[in-house]
Amino acid sequence: MWGKIITATDLVWFVFLFLVFYWYANKVVNLNIKEKPHYRYFTRALVFRMLMGLVFLGIYIFYYGGGDTINYWEAANAYKNLFTANFDQFLELMTMSVTESNNYKFWEYLHGEGVVHGNIHPSIWKRSENLFIVRAATLPMILTGGSIAGTTAIFAFFSFLSIWKIYQIFLHYFPERHKELNLSILLMPSVAFWGSGIMKDTLTMIGMGFFLDALFRRFVTHKIDPVSFFIQAFIAGWLIFKAKPYILIAMTPGLLIWLNFDAVKQIKSVLIRVVVLPALVFGSLIGATAFYLRGGERFGEYSADTVLEKASLTQQDLVRDQYGDNKFDIGAFEPTIQGIIPKIPIAINAGLYRPYLWESGSPTMFFSGLENSYLLIWSLILLYRTKVLGFFTRIFTYPLFIFCLSFSLFLAFSIGLTAGNFGAMVRYKIPLLPFFTSMIMVLSFMKLSAKPKWEGPVVEGGKMKK
Repeated sequence: MWGKIITATDLVWFVFLFLVFYWYANKVVNLNIKEKPHYRYFTRALVFRMLMGLVFLGIYIFYYGGGDTINYWEAANAYKNLFTANFDQFLELMTMSVTESNNYKFWEYLHGEGVVHGNIHPSIWKRSENLFIVRAATLPMILTGGSIAGTTAIFAFFSFLSIWKIYQIFLHYFPERHKELNLSILLMPSVAFWGSGIMKDTLTMIGMGFFLDALFRRFVTHKIDPVSFFIQAFIAGWLIFKAKPYILIAMTPGLLIWLNFDAVKQIKSVLIRVVVLPALVFGSLIGATAFYLRGGERFGEYSADTVLEKASLTQQDLVRDQYGDNKFDIGAFEPTIQGIIPKIPIAINAGLYRPYLWESGSPTMFFSGLENSYLLIWSLILLYRTKVLGFFTRIFTYPLFIFCLSFSLFLAFSIGLTAGNFGAMVRYKIPLLPFFTSMIMVLSFMKLSAKPKWEGPVVEGGKMKK
């Protein structure tokens, strides 16, 4: 099978693109390293990301023998072939919505022109987010002549650029923690592995980095003009919405606090600030939840009713041993708000810290188990050192951490409630890992005696300026 998927030409494409991106990275480093010493991590982080993308592809081909990324590649390859065989039909398929009445056209056009070389999974044409991945992969496929390794290299490169932007956001507030942030953001193995291939997870991470960067440069540093901000935020937000729309809902409460923190900071009374901030956080959470619950068909299969029903059915499948040894069980519940409330702490724990190391049943699960164990140990140590209350006091002192915590808890709960198996969960949780892990790492290395700052330090000329 693998000989039909990856060939010597594929490897040539990967090596060529690797060298091109490596040259680009060195050029960027040379331009920035004098004023911004943290750019010494740039090239090595890119190399790590590219290699993890290649490892990801190898695992799916040689270990799994197929899977989502192969399905996306086969469909995108058919699109690439149709591009030269019948351009008019290609344009129609690239812009056509997913409906029952349109499904037959995907088969008619692709099979009619004889451009399909393999078995395309039927879910590609029935789910709009799957088809979106195919369309996103089509242009790289055209540029690389249908190379799955070359397309993976391009996905990995843009994923790296995105994660670098997230790294720079954290560095703005905590430049002295550049080493720890390098590990928790740039070199996080599971994030690099699951976020570098031809997958929804990769496009989600790309969208998140560029979306947050646009908001950060507009509302925090004020270093982007309104037109550029709108274009970047719109494209990045659209990318997230098309791949995983619930990510935008999970991000909203924390973003509202983080980006409006300057207004809260003007309040002179410490007592009022202590009251206002938690009220804003929980009020935003309630508001975002209410918007989601009333969203109805706006979120399609990600609507609240659909998700709760799916989560409930997943737990019933677990009872019937639908997932074998790869399952985890948070217990049965009714698909209602009242029914899920008792499951909140169990689901959050699952979304943040599982699979535990002893629950790892495969090589990919094992490395995720190691990460989770590391994160759990640091979390417990931090809660012990800060006596729990001190942990939340510091969270509400730093605007970025308010976003990290609310986003991580919201997404972890959603994942823990709906995933049903560890294989899906380790992929679904990668958007929260850089934020939650960085928050834990930074707080863990903070001196407890240090007075929290309402305004983080800023990197200027490579030096920390208060």
